[in-house]
Amino acid sequence: MNYKRIYANGHSYYLTLVTYNREPYLTAYINLLREAFISSKKYYHYTIEAIVVLPDHLHMIITPSNANEYPKIIHHIKRYFVYHLPNNVKQKAKLHLTPSQYRRGHSGIWQSRYYEHTIRNKKDMIEKMQYIQNNPVKHNLCDQWNQWAYSSFTHTTTPA
Repeated sequence: MNYKRIYANGHSYYLTLVTYNREPYLTAYINLLREAFISSKKYYHYTIEAIVVLPDHLHMIITPSNANEYPKIIHHIKRYFVYHLPNNVKQKAKLHLTPSQYRRGHSGIWQSRYYEHTIRNKKDMIEKMQYIQNNPVKHNLCDQWNQWAYSSFTHTTTPA
């Protein structure tokens, strides 16, 4: 199956990035993940409309100035995060790789692919924002969405 990504300037993108084997690296190294985003913004212009970081995955909606750059944004964030992790974490992650993955330079930190959905209209945006907002509750990490510290919704009101 050949999947074609849509690169449409002026659109937002709902993205999901998942760690390899669902390892809980993201909240354990939340400051490093924040640095990765800060670093990416030095090279790419985009707005984070909404984000939630869970231990093993994150969901976000971004609006890039140049739609062709959103894969580069993701690549930069993932690469920065891996590169700056402590060496013992990187070495432990590589223990679970297949020989083929190891030869191809897989980090063992992130899944190779990511999920992308182009936001098509206001209804679509609201649905994705609500999904992001409620994701920590869905995964039983908290009882109410505003209790989760690693969410852009923690200090905002619910999307209309």
